[in-house]
Amino acid sequence: MKRTSFLALAFALALPGTAAAQGTPEQAAERYLQTLKAQDWAANSVLMDPVELDSMKAAFLDAATSDTSTAGLREVFNVTSVAEMRALAPAVVYQRFAANVIGQREGMAQFLASATFRVMGQVQEGDSAWVVYRVSGPAGAAAASQVSLMALRNLGGAWKARLSDEVRGMLAGLRQAASERRAANEALQRLRASGQLPADPEHPSPAPRPPAAPAPAPTPPPARP
Repeated sequence: MKRTSFLALAFALALPGTAAAQGTPEQAAERYLQTLKAQDWAANSVLMDPVELDSMKAAFLDAATSDTSTAGLREVFNVTSVAEMRALAPAVVYQRFAANVIGQREGMAQFLASATFRVMGQVQEGDSAWVVYRVSGPAGAAAASQVSLMALRNLGGAWKARLSDEVRGMLAGLRQAASERRAANEALQRLRASGQLPADPEHPSPAPRPPAAPAPAPTPPPARP
């Protein structure tokens, strides 16, 4: 198993997962790990914290609307425009992101098929809980093992997995990059409007029309004899 694939798994584990409809945080974590192993992204999204889903979609939309290229949208979310992405339900945005970015990573499916997950304990404080678990699997000639922490919160009696600090940082980075692109584009527009930069070649100004030829002078009538 390549080191990059194992790090990709760690990133996948940091993503919001599922929570059992009822029960303890440990039971919710067990369900999350089962669906992760099966790469059942639909099951992940159905029981995910809706606020976290909305936050993830909003960050991706913010990044998409600040970039005129649609290559990333087509590749990750299977859409051709920002409008199509905006029409997707937040759960669908998550499913497509997980399937295309995590599920397609080299060696990920093989690792998940052979990996073992073990919940080790929990700490609960009011409506918040943290579950410690270990993931083990083959990594070349040696066995790889990593201990991770899953954060959950109770919403209406159901434990829901939350975004990790790493993923929150990723989304914040997307928003920051989008803000910087918008500011740069606005600065370019101001410079072009002031004439300090040539017009955008993709949106050239219309060429000035040549002045109309002057009308010929009227011919004087012939003189009468």
